[in-house]
Amino acid sequence: MKKNRRVTVQVPASTSNLGPGFDCLGLALSLYNELTLEELPERGESIVEIEGEGAATLPRDPENLIVKAANAVLGGKEHGRLVFRAVNRIPLARGLGSSAAAIVSGLMAANELYKPSPLTPRDLFQYAATLEGHPDNAAPAVFGGLTVTVKQHKAVEAFPLKVHKNLCVVVCIPEFELATSKARGVLPNTVLREQAVDNISRTALLTAALERGLWSALSEATKDFIHQPHRAALVPGLDEVLAAARGAGECGAALSGSGPTIAAFCRKGPAAKAIGAAMQTGFSRRGIKSSFQVLSVDLKGARVIG
Repeated sequence: MKKNRRVTVQVPASTSNLGPGFDCLGLALSLYNELTLEELPERGESIVEIEGEGAATLPRDPENLIVKAANAVLGGKEHGRLVFRAVNRIPLARGLGSSAAAIVSGLMAANELYKPSPLTPRDLFQYAATLEGHPDNAAPAVFGGLTVTVKQHKAVEAFPLKVHKNLCVVVCIPEFELATSKARGVLPNTVLREQAVDNISRTALLTAALERGLWSALSEATKDFIHQPHRAALVPGLDEVLAAARGAGECGAALSGSGPTIAAFCRKGPAAKAIGAAMQTGFSRRGIKSSFQVLSVDLKGARVIG
């Protein structure tokens, strides 16, 4: 088995849930982290270098998610000293899949050190979903595009769904973090049957609307009755910002993952910036600074770029 000495991978950000598709829908976005993994011939502790998001706060030891993920692949193999050089563009703890991107980058880079690579993309997804604890961000990070994850026996499988070529995603990112564990901690263990039916019907509508470009249906299709009402207290102005997005243009809007970022799904064009500005204004009315980006859908997922 041939060894590479250095490899660079690129992994997209992702938004999950998309409103009603709690813990099963995910969409890859055109915002990327990059990781270069180099193997030096000598032995020694791994070196971790971080540029961009999290440069001042992320650990540079075996507790770093990138290192943990790489060790899951390389743990049983002899290797030299590893140097991890991460360029992070995905904001941390904002609901844009930063942890999934970190995990997938570590897995893929370590996997690519050996040729032929021992793990398939499906294997990488299974590893990532296990390390992440939930699969909805891991799937689009690995495969790109829109994905739905389904539990089958003890495993989780990811299936690709189609999106319209004119779809774009406007993400409004407030200047505060929200830990996924905290956002999941406020959720109830059970939901009412009526709430479940409301979400199921809108999830079915949402996948059809995203594929066929049913722009006028997105506002209704992205409404949620299971997780967003409970998380509203953690994201000041959530309802107002969602309403502002929908009022500024034809779109659907939802909490991105566990938040606090809000994502709006709309047709490419001038209205996208107006929707972003409206969400930003909505946050500012609560005294919260934010920024927005208009992103396209990433259709490739994690890939080797060098």
